[in-house]
Amino acid sequence: MKKTRTVLLCEGAFDDFGTSKTAYGVLRFTPESVVAVIDSRQAGKDCAEVSGLGRGIPVVASLDEALCYKPDRLLIGIATVGGVLPRPLRSVVARALEAGLEVHNGLHEMLADDPLLAEAARRNGAKIVDLRREPENLDCGTCLAQQVPAFVVLTVGTDCNAGKMTTAIEVARGAQKQGIKARFCATGQTGIAIEGWGIAVDHVLSDFTAGAAERLVVEAGREDGVKLILVEGQGALAQPVYSGVTLSLMHGCLPDAMILSHRVTQHELEIVRLPMPPLPDHVRLYEEAMRLVKPARVIALSLNTRGLDEDSAREEIRKAGQSTGLPVTDPARFGVQPLLDAIRATGLKKIPLYAGPGN
Repeated sequence: MKKTRTVLLCEGAFDDFGTSKTAYGVLRFTPESVVAVIDSRQAGKDCAEVSGLGRGIPVVASLDEALCYKPDRLLIGIATVGGVLPRPLRSVVARALEAGLEVHNGLHEMLADDPLLAEAARRNGAKIVDLRREPENLDCGTCLAQQVPAFVVLTVGTDCNAGKMTTAIEVARGAQKQGIKARFCATGQTGIAIEGWGIAVDHVLSDFTAGAAERLVVEAGREDGVKLILVEGQGALAQPVYSGVTLSLMHGCLPDAMILSHRVTQHELEIVRLPMPPLPDHVRLYEEAMRLVKPARVIALSLNTRGLDEDSAREEIRKAGQSTGLPVTDPARFGVQPLLDAIRATGLKKIPLYAGPGN
C-alpha cells in the first residue's frame, strides 16, 4: 500500500467510538499515515486526548486548516445510520476534491456515482475511492478455499463491534514478527482502509457473499510462502440483523479454526436488545454451524476489555477461560501470544471438509 498523508473526517463525532470506528481503526494500526483529524467540536486538542490513540496528531476545525498539513487523502472516518453521507459533509468532500485530494469513502453510499462529486474529481484530477464497492464478476462460493494450503483462521464474534478486525490484524502482525508469514483479509471498509485491499462483504449481494470470502482467501493464498491467513469476521450468528453475512463468511472462507471475539461490557445484543448469551453457547453455535461443511473449532477467545481497569480486565479474562476452557486474552491490551500459542498448537494442520456421518 502506498504511503499516504491522510486527513480523517469525523465532524461532530470523533469522541464517539461507535460512529468513528473507521477513524479509530486507522489510528490504531496506521497512525503514521494520519496528519490531522477534522472535528470542530474537538478542535485544538491532541488526537490522543479524545480517542486515546494517535498522540501528536492535531484535531482541527475545518478542511482548510487540515490542508496546511499537506494531505493527499481525505478518509471519511465515520459510519452513519443508513450509510449515507450527511448533507453538511458533502461540501467538505467537494472542497477536498477541488484541492486535488483522493477521497476514500467507507459508507454504503457510492460517492463516485454522484454526478457533482464525480465532476469535481474529474475537473481537478482527483479521485473518489468507494471502499465498499464490490468487485465485478463475483461468483457463488464453491469450496475453493479448501484448496488453499495455508491455515485459515476466521475471527467471529458475539455481536458487532466485538473486536474481530482488531483481533485478526493483531494476530497477523504478531505471527509475522515470529517468523510465520501471514496475510490479513479485510472484509469491511475499515480493514480495507488500513490494509489497502479486501472486499466489503456487507455490500455484496447475498448469493455472492460466500464467493467474495472465497476469493479473498484464494488471492491471499497465492502469495509465496504464506502459512497463515487471518480473515476478518463480520456480524455474529446470534445477531439477527447481520447473521446472514456471518454465516456466508464462514462457509466461504472455510476456516481451519475460529477465534471468538467478545466485548465484556456488553450485556445485550445491539439493535434487537436481546440478552447476551453465555460465551460457551456462542462457542457451540459457531462450531455447530460449521460442522456439516467443515468441522472447524473455536480455539481461543479474544476479549475487548475497553472501559475496565487492569485488574477488572484480568478477572474477566480469567472467568472467560474458566467458563469455556479456552485460551483468552485482550490482544490490544495484553498482547496476542495466547492466541498465537493456540494457533501453533494446531500444528497449522488443515481441517478436511465434512466426510459424512461416522467419519
